[in-house]
Amino acid sequence: MLSLSDQNMLLERCAKGREAKLIGRYIADGPTTLKEELELSDIEWRIIFDYLVFEHNLLYKTVLRASDFFQDNYVKYGMAHVRDIMNVSDDKYNLAMEVVFDFLAIANDGLYYHVLQHRDRYMIAFKARGGDFVRRILGIWKPKYEENWARILDLLLHSVCDDIFDERNFDEGLKAFSLMMNANRIHRPVEKSEMFRKI
Repeated sequence: MLSLSDQNMLLERCAKGREAKLIGRYIADGPTTLKEELELSDIEWRIIFDYLVFEHNLLYKTVLRASDFFQDNYVKYGMAHVRDIMNVSDDKYNLAMEVVFDFLAIANDGLYYHVLQHRDRYMIAFKARGGDFVRRILGIWKPKYEENWARILDLLLHSVCDDIFDERNFDEGLKAFSLMMNANRIHRPVEKSEMFRKI
């Protein structure tokens, strides 16, 4: 680990005054290319990366610039996957990722489409572990997400009602079909001779 003075020297040498250019290169070419061009070790790169994340909103700017890509990944796989893509699974990035989440999931309705696409999975979790568990998994446990949670609950409720309606219709249709077939079937006694008839 670098000392604080070494970290400051690194930032002065590689990042200060060049933030916009570094962010542009990061978005265009990715972290690996940028790290190699700057000839940084993994530890040095993480210091530069953290500086750009916490002081210059790198994560949000990256998602904003490639919003279709990140939106699609969020809807298909959820926020944990987006964090993996950006290599920010550590808790220290939670606040920065909340801004990204608010953009992808809330402002652009990604949360609704994500739950809609995976509602069976969330229904099973809801039945097994309860609403608080699902709310935490979806990342909307804070009070500011109350309206969003109400919308998701409405979606899950309609899903349950549709499932019950479909099951009931299927069962009733099966019974009606059986009754109809039994009514139309020709009932005739089986002769003893028929039972022993050779084919």
